[in-house]
Amino acid sequence: MKAAVICSGSINSYSLIKPCAEEADIVICCDGGLRHCDAMGISPHLLAGDFDSAEPELLEEYKNKGIEILTAPCEKDFTDCELGIREAIKRGADEITLLGCTGTRFDHTLANCHMLMLPLKAGIKARIIDEHNIIYLIDRALSLRVKRGQTVSLIPLTNCVKGINTRGLYYPLNNGTLSIGSSYGVSNKAAEEKIEITLSEGLLFVMVVSD
Repeated sequence: MKAAVICSGSINSYSLIKPCAEEADIVICCDGGLRHCDAMGISPHLLAGDFDSAEPELLEEYKNKGIEILTAPCEKDFTDCELGIREAIKRGADEITLLGCTGTRFDHTLANCHMLMLPLKAGIKARIIDEHNIIYLIDRALSLRVKRGQTVSLIPLTNCVKGINTRGLYYPLNNGTLSIGSSYGVSNKAAEEKIEITLSEGLLFVMVVSD
């Protein structure tokens, strides 16, 4: 089951992002992300959050539609995005796409990238998509279809990522190592329409950039 989790970050092109939500079997809207759902004409299956940023009139309108509401306290130890991801996992998603998860709040953007750890631990495919990037977090392997010449960056999350092997990238890695504190893995290029990345130890962000 495919799940889309829509948060309250920036979405600047609904025409690009809307298809990602439309292909989902379940749409979970987190708090202020409701404005994005409304703008795209998407009716979520679940509204989740503490609702400190959703517009009250819009929230009331969607409540009146009979949509399921999961309310969390304002003083909590997790973000609304984390709540949405955990609900997607709980409800049986085997693929999760996070939308509206990047933007001007870099603290939220960085935390949301880290939240990819939750589905990874559960063995669930997950990605963050915005108008410029697709972000994955891997601990073993990833195979992707891309455009030739597309920028692909490999950025370690753990202190050291070892045993990295790539296929289809212009600058290959063969049993390579990437460490925090270096920009070595930034701005590689896809030399083929299919790329493959494997590793033996650590956690690695794979970021595909729309040039």
